[in-house]
Amino acid sequence: MPFQAGSAKVDVTPPPTAPYVGGLPRHSLFLGVHDPLFARATAITNGETVIVIAVDSLGINNDILGPGRDFTAEVRELVQQQTGVPPTHVMIASSHTHSSAETADTRPFPDQAYLESFRDRIAQAAREAFESRRPVTATIGKGTVTPGTLAINRNGHVYPGVPPDDPEVTVVRFRGDGWSTVLYHFTSHPVYVQVQPFASADYPGVTSAFLELNEPDCRAALFLQGAAGNQSPPPDPLTDGETFDAENNPNFEFIRNLFAHTERMGMYLGQTALGIPGETELTGPVSAAQRTIQVESRDLPDREPFAAELAVRQRALADAVDRGAPKAEIVQLMQAVQDVEESLVAIDRGTDPIDAEVQVLRIGDLALAGLPGEPFVELGLQLKAMSDDERTVLPVGYANNFLGYLTYPEAWDTPVYEVSLGAWTRIGRFGGQQLTDTAKTLVDELWTTPNV
Repeated sequence: MPFQAGSAKVDVTPPPTAPYVGGLPRHSLFLGVHDPLFARATAITNGETVIVIAVDSLGINNDILGPGRDFTAEVRELVQQQTGVPPTHVMIASSHTHSSAETADTRPFPDQAYLESFRDRIAQAAREAFESRRPVTATIGKGTVTPGTLAINRNGHVYPGVPPDDPEVTVVRFRGDGWSTVLYHFTSHPVYVQVQPFASADYPGVTSAFLELNEPDCRAALFLQGAAGNQSPPPDPLTDGETFDAENNPNFEFIRNLFAHTERMGMYLGQTALGIPGETELTGPVSAAQRTIQVESRDLPDREPFAAELAVRQRALADAVDRGAPKAEIVQLMQAVQDVEESLVAIDRGTDPIDAEVQVLRIGDLALAGLPGEPFVELGLQLKAMSDDERTVLPVGYANNFLGYLTYPEAWDTPVYEVSLGAWTRIGRFGGQQLTDTAKTLVDELWTTPNV
């Protein structure tokens, strides 16, 4: 039976009432939109049907809608009601653009109406993709960008030798009569622009728009983020400055320069992807496997010293305001208060074990292994190493939940940001490896019992 595929994209650009990940305050409000954000979906059928949804999003923590609710479960329920595709066969993968709404649940989200609309639009993209399916041929090809151009290991200083990275670009094309869609996979934080007040999909938005204009008859180009937890763009040698000045005013000239660099880098990835031929035709069944496991939370310190330090910093801030201190000093003291507040957010989450879902979608000879957070590249390379002549295995980060960084165990013995105390790291030392090992098991199960 040949593949059938359909695709769609739906605008999910946040309104001015939706906060982004700001510097100060952490929940800052957008001043405007630089480029639209989308939920793009592709539905693929060969016997069973799977739906891949790629969202221009920081990452979506499933608690974001409030107590007793689960964002991914609600999207999947809507998709099942509208298409009949079961929840286990629907993957929601975020790009991790930092210039999107702060849906990682570091603070309570103030605009619940947007979140409901966001959920519904993601489901709409899936439904429209499902309804537009038609016979297609599927191909896969691989290439690379020049190492060090789009991504480097930002923790290179802790490695005794050459730090691991992943410059590989994988392109999957589905082509029918006068119709096509593209899935492309790459590994790097979308942080060419971040902590700035204009909504943007960052470099994946540029690349997807470029591919949609230049791939023949392309209806949607879906970006799938790899294991980018410790992979970030290198600094732009042509851009120098700070996004905000000492008084917390935006530096608009610097922000414009950042967007210009984002355009250059996104087009480079797009041109690379466009030039990668479909070397191998995908064949075989479509199926899915999903498993939820419990992983240990990170260790947390006692709360009392942090609460006491917060009180000291709050008094210092109040005193500075009362004596009419310069704005730059007040901004610095506000940042000091926020730093301790964020440590307390992490502490107050507690140390209960965390339920974490791993999902693998099989699309013929391709496995998409979804992990619910920011996996380090070491974990992604373990999954890629499962690839052989019979299959290609790709790690997909930020899939179906956002639980912060997923590290390899030895990272906890090094002075890296990702294991520091904050809302960005919830899972402990061994959780990232446990989730990766679960993904490996699911991949093997899908190849030994593909129709189960």
